[in-house]
Amino acid sequence: MRLLLIAAIAGVGSALASFGAEHLENDILLFGNFVRLTLSHNPDIAFGIPLPFPLKELLIAGALVAVLILSYKERHKKLPALGFGLIIGGAIANLIDRIPDGIVTDYIAIGTFPVFNLPDACITIGAGILLLENLVKKKYA
Repeated sequence: MRLLLIAAIAGVGSALASFGAEHLENDILLFGNFVRLTLSHNPDIAFGIPLPFPLKELLIAGALVAVLILSYKERHKKLPALGFGLIIGGAIANLIDRIPDGIVTDYIAIGTFPVFNLPDACITIGAGILLLENLVKKKYA
């Protein structure tokens, strides 16, 4: 239940942020020019890596199915539920954004790092939580 709630919150919040970003006409500087909101459209996968159709779609679907399967086993544990919930919510938000036109709306720019979006941040933070939880579990096992 926790996992579904976190996924729903991450997914809806991320989808709304992407929808709002579509209306950015000019960059919005948040921390000088280092952190800014800027509209960018990404037809590729993570970090702008281009893949041909239908390989891209198969990899995205396969990754989401794998995460769903892995999350089912960990659904009753607090930290894994948080990590998987963020990953699933972010992935679903990006998928919803991609369905109409095959592109994802990116809008967060930090330094020279590739422009990304809130769903990407949810996926990354969720993966980081799972990685840290696994490292700590192995260290104290």
